[in-house]
Amino acid sequence: MILTYGDDQKGYPHPDHLRVHDISILAWDRAGDADWYPDLGDPWTPSKLYYSIWSRARITSMHEKFLEMGLESPYDGRWFERPDQDEKVTTRVPIDRFGGARLAALRAHATQVDPESPFWFGLPDEVLTTVYPWEDWQLADSRVPAERPEDDLFAGLR
Repeated sequence: MILTYGDDQKGYPHPDHLRVHDISILAWDRAGDADWYPDLGDPWTPSKLYYSIWSRARITSMHEKFLEMGLESPYDGRWFERPDQDEKVTTRVPIDRFGGARLAALRAHATQVDPESPFWFGLPDEVLTTVYPWEDWQLADSRVPAERPEDDLFAGLR
């Protein structure tokens, strides 16, 4: 399985994300082809390719919770001008049981994610794990049968 950024980066065209997408697609296309790197042994072929998605539903849920709690929302009008990608969501993985681990992982990457950022951490941890308790993905390609919608990235692989 390959998890990467999507091909449609209109809402947040970060140069690193665009490059990661390009490299991921190249890897997806070449994986399993023994002719590309014959000295590296038997090739391995990933079964599924997913794009991460920040859905409008997530942004709206977070924004509304900030307002409900009397806090200033970091989701200003620009967030709601970004392209709505909700129709692309094919896979919604429940993460509520792992919310604490997710937040700890984000905080551990202080060079990438400001641990004081209201965008990421403006709500109390116990609230963050319940406001939008899913990670959204788009199943961009699959080499195994995959029924949509999914609630498990490993659907069809187990």
